[in-house]
Amino acid sequence: MDLKKLLYFVTIVEEGQITRAAQRLHIAQPPLSLQLKSLEDELGVTLIDRENKKFEITPIGWTFYKRAKEVLHSVDGMVAEIQEQEKGMRGKLSIGTVMSCVPYLPSVLKQFQQSYPLVSFQLWEADSYQVEELLQEKRIELGLVRLPLQSELAAHMPDVAIHRLQTEPLVAVPPGDWDLFHEISVSLEALCRHPLLILRGQGDYGVYHRFKDTCKIYGIEPNIVCESPDVSTLLLLAESGIGIAVVPRSALLLRSETINHAEITPPIESDTAIIALKDQYLSMAARNFKQLLIGSMPGH
Repeated sequence: MDLKKLLYFVTIVEEGQITRAAQRLHIAQPPLSLQLKSLEDELGVTLIDRENKKFEITPIGWTFYKRAKEVLHSVDGMVAEIQEQEKGMRGKLSIGTVMSCVPYLPSVLKQFQQSYPLVSFQLWEADSYQVEELLQEKRIELGLVRLPLQSELAAHMPDVAIHRLQTEPLVAVPPGDWDLFHEISVSLEALCRHPLLILRGQGDYGVYHRFKDTCKIYGIEPNIVCESPDVSTLLLLAESGIGIAVVPRSALLLRSETINHAEITPPIESDTAIIALKDQYLSMAARNFKQLLIGSMPGH
């Protein structure tokens, strides 16, 4: 089967319209429609229902779309591997990262750019659940996440390789005009008397659940008034006087100024990790970046 037909079909599905797909591919619409018809005739199935001016991907069409993307990704990986061996380091490295892990990146990106100036970056910001999905869909090569992963919770991790980076405590960040935290730490019981803003992603377990479970162990009912997957939003809301943000300590690096905060007693910790797909070709750029990131962590 002609790889160009696969590319044409994938583009049509992603654009949701043959006219826009033709514009993206820089070809005329009639030839693209003929290519789609030729592909359906070759397979003996209907991939897209175009009756009565509808444009609806059939169930078979969605299956073919996923498989076609896998083939195209595989070909891209093969070509990239050969070109890297022949020409050296170049291309684009796609990385997914949790917002609270962003502070790890600037110094590493700068160091990497100085060593490999021909490599550009594509950064995806999401929560850990979404970063894992991006990795499974092969839209990124590496993910920087908070553990546990959803597949880890399900004891089903045949595809994901996990390298733990570091463990850090959660800290409490009060509004600047609140006269709190005269000590370097605050008890969980005292903290939970105040309105709290908690980091929470889409996954089944994370910082939010770890915090809630710790409170339950000590018989404390926290006053949680806001949940968000974005630490920047939580810090901004805390600054606005809405409540106390409970975030990983590294999130404090998102602000250039010193932020008043206190560590929580007993400590509640969060683990960060870099993830990749097992048994999947990892570009030389990704391998070098992973090694550089791991080496930049305290204790390495």
